[in-house]
Amino acid sequence: MTPRSVPAAVLRLLAAPLLLAVAALAPVHAATPIDRILVVVNDGVILQSELDAAMREASRQITTRGIAAPDTDLLRAQVLERLILTRIQTQRAEAAGIRVDDRELNEVLTNLARQNDMTLAQFADAVRADGMDYLLLREQIREEVMIQRIRAREVDSRVVVTDRDVDMLLASQGPDPDVEYRLSHILVAVPEGASAEVREAARKKAEGLLQRIRDGENFAEIAIAHSDGQQALQGGDLDWRRAADLPPSFAQAAAALAPGQTSPVIEAFGGFHIIQLAEVRGGPERKTVDETRARHILIQPNAVRSDEQARLLARDLYDRLQAGEDFATLAKEYSDDPGSKNSGGDLGFQPPGVFAPEFQVRIDQLQPGELSPPFRTQFGWHVAGVIERRTRDTTEETRRARARNAIGNRKSAEEYEIWLRRLRSEAYIEYRLPDDAAAARSL
Repeated sequence: MTPRSVPAAVLRLLAAPLLLAVAALAPVHAATPIDRILVVVNDGVILQSELDAAMREASRQITTRGIAAPDTDLLRAQVLERLILTRIQTQRAEAAGIRVDDRELNEVLTNLARQNDMTLAQFADAVRADGMDYLLLREQIREEVMIQRIRAREVDSRVVVTDRDVDMLLASQGPDPDVEYRLSHILVAVPEGASAEVREAARKKAEGLLQRIRDGENFAEIAIAHSDGQQALQGGDLDWRRAADLPPSFAQAAAALAPGQTSPVIEAFGGFHIIQLAEVRGGPERKTVDETRARHILIQPNAVRSDEQARLLARDLYDRLQAGEDFATLAKEYSDDPGSKNSGGDLGFQPPGVFAPEFQVRIDQLQPGELSPPFRTQFGWHVAGVIERRTRDTTEETRRARARNAIGNRKSAEEYEIWLRRLRSEAYIEYRLPDDAAAARSL
């Protein structure tokens, strides 16, 4: 079998900045020069070989995107900063006792392969066919999983979304929260607690970058060279985002843009932002769900009642119901389901998938007013019937759920940026760069 190329969808499952920053993915050449330490990061180091490999991968992906590569010194500074941030986060994870052993790593890789209709062996072959080092890719994914776990523990777990948050977002969204935007983004970061002078300098830098874009320079090229955002090395591409999933300031700015247009500088979390709209699609869509109101009598085997005796009792109750006895009365007297017994066996309106599969199949076969003969599930013997069915509009319910999820994601992203910058400021960083590289870092 000829190996397939690694699909773009696989790479998007990885954190793109980390993919570019830490992937030493080029083939290993026979003649490898002696390595050297470029940066000391706390009790770890970044080697020349790591930077070289990450630079090769960054250049390859920039070329794949059809973006003109920035000056080598600017690209090197961006890639080196990504390596430093990655190293700081994995160190934090290790200090917290987070480990990803080979068994867990193989499960992650197998899932990645399965999502792209490959076996793990086919995935490995595809990686190698694209000129990548599979063993190094494994280690990159191990680091990414560690970072995701420390982020979940120290950032995501602290995010709280209230009903008031949801109400305020829905009130600010206007009529089309489901419209989708494809945006590109540039961030000029401002450290937490920065002075007014630092903020003003960042604002002036953002205004200068915006002017260059308005003068005709390529947005993606400027993002790669100058953005502090996590998608900088992808040209700032945020991919498709629903309006509900964007910060309100971004959503409002995007709604005022036509494709190809660029926003003014936006002051928001983390610093000063510039967004450019590439495309728009979608709009409001009504959501409905078909629900069934069912009822049942459950007869369970127990210490004094065998399974066969439970079946016979269920059959007797079915016959009595067919003869005209009241369902609710018999349910209250005989049912072993504590959740529905006191309501006469009424299970209320439920969407598909709530009940055990065997129960759901039987219910789906009944018309309103019909009863099923006794049947067995893992819980015991049932006599069940359908009272009525309805189609319910869940548009608002779905909208609120999406809004809650969007707010949670947004708050998490904002807190993550703050957390990451704090880790960076607290870390011990010692550069041992050649003079030319050190000069480039200061740009």
